[in-house]
Amino acid sequence: MVNPWKTYVKLSAVLMGSHDLTKGSLAFLNYPVQLMFKSTKVLLVMVMGAFIPGLRRKYPAHEYVSAILLVLGLILFTLADAQTSPSFSVIGVIMVIAALVMDSFLGNLQEVIFNMNPETTQEKYSKHGIRVLRLDSERQHHWRNMSF
Repeated sequence: MVNPWKTYVKLSAVLMGSHDLTKGSLAFLNYPVQLMFKSTKVLLVMVMGAFIPGLRRKYPAHEYVSAILLVLGLILFTLADAQTSPSFSVIGVIMVIAALVMDSFLGNLQEVIFNMNPETTQEKYSKHGIRVLRLDSERQHHWRNMSF
């Protein structure tokens, strides 16, 4: 079974949007703030994984507590940086949060795609390559045994 091409178009659009928003946010934020935001991706991936059909992941309570503490640390860092940094903007924060939402959707969507079709393209190509080599070997053997 091959995944429909529309799935890959969605995946590509989300990846492109996330990448562009992440890079674009650097025009409004300094790199340490962006890096701190990106480090909270784990919480959004956990939350998104609980709601995506086909995954419905459940994590232990201590993992949610750890992720929440990470986000609280981010908030404190961001508030302190907003007071001291000349390159801090709400637009940059909105852009990096949108990129994070896309990233969290991206990882979970990739997992859903893999679960729909666990045989990867590489496995298919390697199986096909082995078949071609075997057929080529048989063909060469057949031609060697023919006499003209």
